[in-house]
Amino acid sequence: MKKFKFILPILLIANILCMMDVSIMTIVIPEIQSAFNESLSDLSWTVNVYTIVFAALIIPFGRLAEQLGRNRLVFIGLMTFGLGSLITGLSPNLTVMLIARGIQSIGAAIIIPTSMVIGLEQGGDQNRNKVIAALAGAQGLAVAVGPTVGGFISQYGNWRWVFYINIPFILILLLVYPFVLNIKHESRRIVKIDWIGTVLSCVSLTTLSLGLIKGNDWGWSSITTLAALTIAITAFVLFLLQENHTAFPMINLKLFKRNDFKAASLALLLSNYFMGGMVILIPTMLTKVQGESELHAALLITPYSIAVMITVILTSMIVKKISNQLLIGSGFIIIAVSYYLMSHLNLQNNYNTLITAAILLGIGYGLVAATANILVAADFHGSQLTDANSVANILRQVGLIIAIALFTSVLTNNMKTAKQSTLTYAHEEINKTHLATPLKHKFTKKINDKLDTNSSSTTDTNQTINLNTNPSKIESVALQSVYQKQLRHVANQSHLTVAQLPTPLKENIKNNVTKVALPKIRQQEQINEKTVQQTITSIKGHLKTQSRQAFMSVYQTMSIIPVFSLLLLLLLKKHKKISD
Repeated sequence: MKKFKFILPILLIANILCMMDVSIMTIVIPEIQSAFNESLSDLSWTVNVYTIVFAALIIPFGRLAEQLGRNRLVFIGLMTFGLGSLITGLSPNLTVMLIARGIQSIGAAIIIPTSMVIGLEQGGDQNRNKVIAALAGAQGLAVAVGPTVGGFISQYGNWRWVFYINIPFILILLLVYPFVLNIKHESRRIVKIDWIGTVLSCVSLTTLSLGLIKGNDWGWSSITTLAALTIAITAFVLFLLQENHTAFPMINLKLFKRNDFKAASLALLLSNYFMGGMVILIPTMLTKVQGESELHAALLITPYSIAVMITVILTSMIVKKISNQLLIGSGFIIIAVSYYLMSHLNLQNNYNTLITAAILLGIGYGLVAATANILVAADFHGSQLTDANSVANILRQVGLIIAIALFTSVLTNNMKTAKQSTLTYAHEEINKTHLATPLKHKFTKKINDKLDTNSSSTTDTNQTINLNTNPSKIESVALQSVYQKQLRHVANQSHLTVAQLPTPLKENIKNNVTKVALPKIRQQEQINEKTVQQTITSIKGHLKTQSRQAFMSVYQTMSIIPVFSLLLLLLLKKHKKISD
């Protein structure tokens, strides 16, 4: 038991690093967008790849750990995760980053389920709930604080350091690990792995995400979208059939015969769905729409992370004394209030409403997740306990996957509407001006390029719009126009052609035109520049308002789901408290 005091911190740090990388990059997605010139929906795959691979491999690697040795496999997992972190940081483009994130996720899928089993084995029955609460709480907290940590790191380095930061921690863990956990002489047993179920689950999650994320771009009734969703459903049905008939299922469906397990599992999925809805959108809104730095955006999200941490700790302490129905039900109600506030944000003056909503979401998430994490494993021992924890881990990731897919899909549609509205407004404002027709056309073209309604990316409302006019060229053209007009006037009065006018007279006319017309031309240029800047400011203000509304409308659309989540309480045993 003395050794356990050293084992648990190692497992906690490993779990925190793995789960933090689910959300840490959400705060730097805008920066990566600029670096790679990719849309938000495309970049969301950097999070999706991580969660999909993790969800698909978490149980197979849990089984493989029994065959190769749990301690040894976690050691391999740490090396794999470290390698993936290094390659992700070095990525020159999105393709390499997606491959590297997949490598990272393989390491995480090895570490997360097996470290829970190691912790439970080393801690003994007397520390059972403490180990579950500590590791599950650390995982939830890590996802919650990911954006905050990412903001701090990127502010003083760049987005690559969000991944490089893992490497020193991994090296320390690799050095200490062999002295604390035996990796040479472990008990092993031959196990069979359900690779068919693994492939089917991966196909189902990938095609589901693909269909939901790309549905707006492809068209919801298009053959491509319908094919992706059909494959997802078919693969899921085949997965259930496979799990029900194989002797060594990836997921033991018998676990779901217990209502408490069903309710707790769905509560974990939903709580991570609601949490994912915040960490994937709010950082982008704060940086792209509000113009905040990554650090300031991180600080604004920090109250959420603190609320999660405090609530998870307190809930773990009182979960044995209070009905789990009350804890989970209260959590969903608080999440519903949080989503309502996020759908009615007033960000023009301050961020008080956003901070309040973030704190409430943290409290609600902590109440639901902490209770469900303990409840999901409360009635199981041995291999069933391992299966229960693995299922819980999968459903957490599925919640994030669905959140990323649905929230980005709804936002993409909303942003296209916002851009179209702003484009219409911009054309009206430009036409109202007294600018010359060629300048109006150039202005309109520049705005059309900036507000590309075919693009699914979130337009930066603080970017500079420059018409790239050349003052000296404009002056030259204007002077030449006035000069030629004056030449024609003098020639007509003298009954001559312009070519017949004496050169000294032409020079005299040119000097007079320059002297009289140039100040007027420059004055008109100043008026035009002021008009352009006022119009740009007005257009950007309209875009900012429309973009904010696009983000808030997502939460308005989703705010009813926490209320419906209360139906899960019907599955829980009435007034049941969790026992040791």
